[in-house]
Amino acid sequence: MPPPPDEEKVISGRSFDEPLILVGNIAEPERYVAEKPYELTKYEFSVLKRRVSADLGFQVSVGATAGILLTVAGKILSSLIGKKPQTMEIWEIICIVIGILLCIAFKKAVKTKEDKEKEELDNVIDNHFRTNKPRRVHLTQGASNNEN
Repeated sequence: MPPPPDEEKVISGRSFDEPLILVGNIAEPERYVAEKPYELTKYEFSVLKRRVSADLGFQVSVGATAGILLTVAGKILSSLIGKKPQTMEIWEIICIVIGILLCIAFKKAVKTKEDKEKEELDNVIDNHFRTNKPRRVHLTQGASNNEN
């Protein structure tokens, strides 16, 4: 005998390897039935929303290095047009090398406490979805031939 239409049916603790047919409204989003959700807290959301601090240093060093490169390129272009001998100062070469090294350092090595916290949270979330693989369950709404 089918349950009354107003009665809510909860399915838990069972695995499904074939399409699951539900009659009526599906109360939970489909991914909750097919994939274990990661419950993100407000604090974790604020950590993920934060900009990475090392990114500012990286952007500043890239901008400064690009500015010096443009200056050197303009100087070389000017000497080519004027058919003058090309000269590069030693400080220009040193600044470009230091700028490149700073860019690499900010991108790879420099990590603040907030950066490390965000990286750890990213790892926790990635690990959750790596260990809780989504099942391939198709949800449909409609009448079922097999009444439970």
